[in-house]
Amino acid sequence: MARELRFGTTVAANALLEKNPKEFYTAALLENRSSAQFRQILNVKEKEKIGSLSFGTLLYPAECDYNGGDQTLDAKTMEVCKIQLGTDLCQYELETSFLADWMKAGSNGDWLPADFASFMFDELGRNVSQQLEYLTWQGDSSIVFDEEDPSTYLALCDGILKKLCSASIPAAQTITGTTVDGTNVVAELTKVYVQIPKALKTKRADIKWFIAQNIADAYLLAVAVQSSEVYTNKLAELSFLGYTLTIGEGMPDNTMTLSLGNNYVFLADLVSDPSDLNVIDMSKTTGDKRIRVRSDFKVGFDFLKL
Repeated sequence: MARELRFGTTVAANALLEKNPKEFYTAALLENRSSAQFRQILNVKEKEKIGSLSFGTLLYPAECDYNGGDQTLDAKTMEVCKIQLGTDLCQYELETSFLADWMKAGSNGDWLPADFASFMFDELGRNVSQQLEYLTWQGDSSIVFDEEDPSTYLALCDGILKKLCSASIPAAQTITGTTVDGTNVVAELTKVYVQIPKALKTKRADIKWFIAQNIADAYLLAVAVQSSEVYTNKLAELSFLGYTLTIGEGMPDNTMTLSLGNNYVFLADLVSDPSDLNVIDMSKTTGDKRIRVRSDFKVGFDFLKL
């Protein structure tokens, strides 16, 4: 005999106001950033050893006696940086804004408008994502952090460029920098191309060639000027001699890097504990008429080998 069961569901008011923390983390830390194209190592609490394996001679003339080469198993220790996101909203400031029409009647209930809460978390995710993009490339822990100067967030973690510049990079793998514009961009890209090792020239699909926004702009202008096609009406492909050029939005001007894609590493401790994103109604704890948002997370940026 078939039975029909009916259940009543009550949705708490605060369940309507809080954005899914996992969605926030995904948007802020993994989407639309250079590091989304890096090798991703997740659930890192402090340090992680990333291994690499290389071989010596493998092929020998055939003889009765055995011949064999050595292999080297190496590892690089990479660390994450601990970062806190924090912001808050005052109830009375919202009441004097255009959002007042969205707020519920009364002064002691749930006063944060649901539509605004959703918008706020979207904007938080966008801003955090943008700042982490710049931190990926330009982070420098030697900068003195000053909460009164928002630009000093770059002090929170060392980025790829600082780590590359402090490494012992062979001279053949570095190119003297210059200001890049439409008149010399092809020549500068060519300088990088001719330094690509022969073994990598057959692995175009595995290469990540990151370029700064101003280099991308210069290249598109150069293509528009030199091509017979009307690229003033459409966007030319960002590709050079078969290699895809990827814009690193957080790169400083006149900067390029090229390596195997899995050589760039992004480390994080996220989505394993989505409740880390806390939205706190301070009126129920300290009595302050504020909504406070706090999130603690860890990120790190590195390369595996030169």
